[in-house]
Amino acid sequence: MYIYIIQRFAQGQIFFVAIIMRIKVKAFGCKLTQCEAGTIERALVSVGHELPLSSPYDAVIVCGCTVTNRADYKVRQYLRRVRKDWGVRRLFLAGCSAVKMDESAAKKLEIEALFPSNEPKAIIDYLADNDLQDNKLKPSSESITTFDGRTRGFVKIQDGCNQFCSYCIVPYVRGRERSVSPDEVIKRVNELDLAEVKEAVLTGVHDGRYKYEGVDLAALCRKILAETNIFRLRLSSIEPTEITNSLIDLLADSDRLAPHLHVPLQAGSNAVLEKMRRPYNREFYAEVVYKLHEKVKNIGIGADVIVGFPGETESDFEDTYNLIESLPISYLHVFRYSPRKGTDAEKMPNQVQEEVKRLRMERLIELKEMKKQKFAESQIGIEQTVIVEKISEANICQGWTGNYIKANFISPLVSKNNIVILQPNSYESDIIHCEVKNII
Repeated sequence: MYIYIIQRFAQGQIFFVAIIMRIKVKAFGCKLTQCEAGTIERALVSVGHELPLSSPYDAVIVCGCTVTNRADYKVRQYLRRVRKDWGVRRLFLAGCSAVKMDESAAKKLEIEALFPSNEPKAIIDYLADNDLQDNKLKPSSESITTFDGRTRGFVKIQDGCNQFCSYCIVPYVRGRERSVSPDEVIKRVNELDLAEVKEAVLTGVHDGRYKYEGVDLAALCRKILAETNIFRLRLSSIEPTEITNSLIDLLADSDRLAPHLHVPLQAGSNAVLEKMRRPYNREFYAEVVYKLHEKVKNIGIGADVIVGFPGETESDFEDTYNLIESLPISYLHVFRYSPRKGTDAEKMPNQVQEEVKRLRMERLIELKEMKKQKFAESQIGIEQTVIVEKISEANICQGWTGNYIKANFISPLVSKNNIVILQPNSYESDIIHCEVKNII
């Protein structure tokens, strides 16, 4: 803390006194939490607070994840380390972790305040009402802006979930589904474009359930593409039951909507899907993935899968393995089932032994690498558009293709955030190696 801001309001009767603070915002978990952390950062900067690149900090705000017990542990461990290593006196916890944390646990971790909603206004108001005038720090010359030269920005379009899968705590901490108005979404995309961010990623808890006064996800995307100049729009995770023909047509027709979708699977056994309370079977999932593959040229399709769900037999696992192996999936996120307190799955019989989970996970990770390599090699020789995200001292440039493959190339002529047309020549170590065809 180093500067007082004093602002006079109407008739000179009211004073607002605040202290500029050096604050770090740390996000754990999903893209939505990262998006909300970014919103908190922008709100802090808008009232004069500083976001330095390194300690010391006056305060740390943690936007926590509670999707698994392990996620809870990571958040608590970070809070302890921040206080011990950096000597931070003011700790705040926001988001899903704040919803699940009780007062005794917060007191033990010496958390000053909980903000369950990730609502920036609540945080700003609290800091304004509870300024401490000790422990003053010098201003930093190295402070990040809210965009910090980023090539990609997240845009929240939706929150909440009504699905209540048996293993998931999210509906209990995020609440019921609600959508952001199209006008607000477009305003945020235009803010990114004005800040020269090249890619906007739409995110939420349940993006495919977006609905606002008759506007669904496909209509929202069309509206964004029509009313903004953002170079690339990317969707994130969409449930298979929510991928409409209209959305597929837009993915196929638009050169600004990235040909990439993440389509959660979770299991390839119908028996396990039913226990999970997933609203589809393996046959339906396969039909959706094949339709995407056939209609959207060079689309990258990702999937989530959970191994070792309660009652998962060897036959169930083989069903999952064989389904994934047969589908044109380009990458895979593999999770070992972890009982989450407060969910129905935690109390289910026939919990799978950890060693069995480990072995099944190893097999799927091997399959993941094979699928990723097969898809990347299928793109060799096909021109790709990449936004430059990183450049090394040796002029090795890196970015992501529209269909979500990491790409690199060597060029002394480009800068970060440049758009380049590349031709992939080879694939090695999770990266397609390319040559530059054109710089836009």
